[in-house]
Amino acid sequence: MQIKRLIPIFGFAVVGWLQLTSHAIAQPAPEREAVPEPVPQTAERVGRARFTDPDDGQFDLSYFLEHARGFLPIPLVITEPAVGYGGGGAAMFVRPRHEAGDQGFSRPNLSAIGGFATENGSRGAFAGDASRWLDDRLRTLVGGGTGQVNLDFYGLGADRSSLDQKVRYSLHFTGVVAQANWQLAPKSPWAAGLRFVYADVDPKLRDEPAFPGLVDRARVKVAAPTAVLEFDTRDNIFTPTRGIYAESSMLFSREAFGATDDFERFQQVLIGWWPATPAVTLGARANYAWSSAGTPFFLRPYVQLRGVPAVRYQGDSAASLEFEARWQFYGRWSVVGFGGVGSSRSTHGAFDATQTVGAGGVGFRYELASKFGMHVGVDIAQSRGTTAVYLQVGNAWFRP
Repeated sequence: MQIKRLIPIFGFAVVGWLQLTSHAIAQPAPEREAVPEPVPQTAERVGRARFTDPDDGQFDLSYFLEHARGFLPIPLVITEPAVGYGGGGAAMFVRPRHEAGDQGFSRPNLSAIGGFATENGSRGAFAGDASRWLDDRLRTLVGGGTGQVNLDFYGLGADRSSLDQKVRYSLHFTGVVAQANWQLAPKSPWAAGLRFVYADVDPKLRDEPAFPGLVDRARVKVAAPTAVLEFDTRDNIFTPTRGIYAESSMLFSREAFGATDDFERFQQVLIGWWPATPAVTLGARANYAWSSAGTPFFLRPYVQLRGVPAVRYQGDSAASLEFEARWQFYGRWSVVGFGGVGSSRSTHGAFDATQTVGAGGVGFRYELASKFGMHVGVDIAQSRGTTAVYLQVGNAWFRP
């Protein structure tokens, strides 16, 4: 695929005004005249100062984002090979928890709302919120979306040749998710929780059926409680430089909750970062997913790597491993190199097949909000027959 020229544009507007002023009155010392002591002030910034770091004089959104009604406009430049070129916009509201000190900036509350459309007819709107409560012991996540996604699926036939034959579907969807995690002990990296997913999906074939028995206009409903176990020692959620994030989840979709089919799906994610030097951060991400018989075709696991089209390599199980190195070589600027490999395994009665694919690429980052540890930039990735460009806010493996 030929890459179209991409020029990310960051537009920044709308800032809330919040004046914080502290006054101190010195008490007179005995036997001498009282002398007023310096009055600590939280100076309010105006004009360009709202978007500049006073320490290095560089463009920085920390002050803008931490104040009331401050938000980060995110242009959605879509080059995902599975849906084609497109765009949209989102607003991310970052709400630091001032009472938590530095932790309140490295793990702030987040809200987002946005919409998108692509050249192949995909479109949608979404909104979500991730917040922390009770001294960070309780973490909640709620979100929802609606729209239509046009995707090509592979491996839906009864023989090995179907692994390279695409079936074009339009998925009309509406879905919501709600999750609550409880920290097992104060300051513990371990948390356990429950997630509930509900989705109403109407798959429609965009071509004549390539294989017998393909679903067409058969509405699928997913209603699934999910058990979640999480481990998190990251130094910040946006662009970590050290720490580990791991999540184990087991989903049970059941007719008793309103689903059309009973099925299970397990996923294990393990991500780690290590500062090799003050300027170089190494990272790795491992992902494994498995689904039972009866899982809707659009929810079967697939290889997740930058440069590999979404759902291109699907199966009853899928695994991927990706490595990354980021070098902050000049001030706020970094270069990134990454690469990985993934495989999926499909079993359809008459055949058992494994597909393997590799991918890799390069990118750059700019430290946009130093107080939050937030870097943004662009990645260019390539796999077998595919080249893709990704706009990154935070790291490529972002988890709130």
